[in-house]
Formats: sequence, structure tokens, C-alpha cells
Amino acid sequence: MTHASDDQLAIVLGQRQLIAVCTMCLVVMGLVATLAYVCGRSITAAQFESSRPAAAAIMVDPTRSASSPSRAPAQPKPPAAMEAKAQTIVAPKPVVAVNTPEPQADPPRGQTFWQVGLLDRGIAAVFVEYLQRLGLKARTASGTGPNLQRVLVGPLEDADEIEKAHKTLEATGFQSFIRRY
Repeated sequence: MTHASDDQLAIVLGQRQLIAVCTMCLVVMGLVATLAYVCGRSITAAQFESSRPAAAAIMVDPTRSASSPSRAPAQPKPPAAMEAKAQTIVAPKPVVAVNTPEPQADPPRGQTFWQVGLLDRGIAAVFVEYLQRLGLKARTASGTGPNLQRVLVGPLEDADEIEKAHKTLEATGFQSFIRRY
């Protein structure tokens, strides 16, 4: 008597089983995507709320017309705590336009710099500010066009200072090259 080998396993899926497996995969992917979206939104909202100052409550009378204040019916007086909150109105912060600085004059001859990039004036100003926050001596110089500026780190006096600035730039992900004026 011959027996079939028991060590072989065959999975046979019909059309209904394939549709069920595909549907389950889509449902799981949808749940993961929804969870990722909700987590991202909640983190962003929490960071946004912690950075905003607490606003005072503003009381609005929906029955009172802005165009005719004399015809508004008399309203009961709100409690003292709400009245105090209504009087403390936080004025919105004014919108400040980004001021792109004028290009700085080229450095004097004989100085050594690391050139980080050749960028638009506004972006160059942001790079310079970031590099200065890292403790580097950063500045801009004229570029190849009227709206382009070179972002430079320096002037660097000796080999140790050049190497230290280069290590800091590499550690923060900046690619740079030496530029001598």
C-alpha cells in the first residue's frame, strides 16, 4: 500500500478566498493609514496649542446688530468673572513681512571661508541665521546673479579653525568647499 507524503502542504485558494484575503489586506492598510494620520494630527495640534498663548474669552451678543446698536434689547448682566474675561481681549499679533537683507560686500582679499551654498537672498538669510545659531561665523556675499548670494562661514584664520568649522558643517549635513578671496 502506497501512502502520499505527509510532508508536503498545498494551499488552494479559490476566487472567494482571494477576494477575502485582498479585502482584509485593504482594511488593515486603511486602519494603519488612519492611525498614522490621527497620530500625526494630534501631535501637530498639541505642539501648536503649546506654542500659542492662551486667549481670553470674548463674549458676543448674537441678538445685537452691529449696524443698529440702539434697537438691541436689554440683556441680563453677565457674571463678574465673565465680564472681567470679556474686557481682556488679546489683540492679534501683526503680520510681519520677511525682510530680505541687502547683499553684503565681498570680503577683503586674503580671507578663507567655507562656502555652503549659492542661494536666493531670502533663503541665504535663513541659512546664515541658522549657521550663526550653531556658533559659526556666517555671512553672505554677492553671487552670480542679482538675487543670488553666497553663504559663507568665516573668515577662518588657521587650519584648526578651518577643520573645526568643517566638522560642524558636516555634522549638521551641510556640504561645503573652501573659498579664498
